[in-house]
Amino acid sequence: MIKILVADDHQLLIDGIKTTLDGVSEIAVVEEANNGEQVLEKLKDVQVDIVLLDINMPVMDGLECCKLIKKQFPETKVITLSQYSEKRFVKRMVKNGAMGYVLKDTDRKELTEAIKKVHSGETYFSKKLTVNLFPEIANKKDNNTRLFPKLSARERQVLNLICQEYNTQEIADALFISHYTVEGHRTSLLNKSGAKNIAGLVKWAVENDFVD
Repeated sequence: MIKILVADDHQLLIDGIKTTLDGVSEIAVVEEANNGEQVLEKLKDVQVDIVLLDINMPVMDGLECCKLIKKQFPETKVITLSQYSEKRFVKRMVKNGAMGYVLKDTDRKELTEAIKKVHSGETYFSKKLTVNLFPEIANKKDNNTRLFPKLSARERQVLNLICQEYNTQEIADALFISHYTVEGHRTSLLNKSGAKNIAGLVKWAVENDFVD
């Protein structure tokens, strides 16, 4: 049985999700919460497989809560269930550890599919998102690797200094590495971000919260 915790500040939505999933084999809603702090408290006492997590909640929002779930309860998977379809919210939730992102107007079939896929270790994005925001990953099984690249600790350091307007030699001096090593990291960052130039790289870094 896949155990679910539903977190949303609107009880009507929680009740609707419980009704939607009622009777679905292998899935059971065992807990609910109205804000991020409640989620973390309940996870201390009840083991759940997946948290269906809203973004906009009082006390602690879903962005911060998701990050803490992955830190404190790494075995618990997170699916974002939100009204926000903007790319920046999707990227931030995935960066914070969410394995899925589903819109609140989803139907029972898609929600069930998302839960089962994430439980099995796959990622899942709402079909509306992949078609409208991420056409390059639509209909692909593993649909988050290229969109949300992982940066090494050194790449993050170089990126932060680039955003502070350091030139290549200044970065090399600050990090005690060679000029050529800096250029290698710069090239890697451009490739991973998909940016065409440094201005585009800085914009990408800001939009994806890579800047300290």
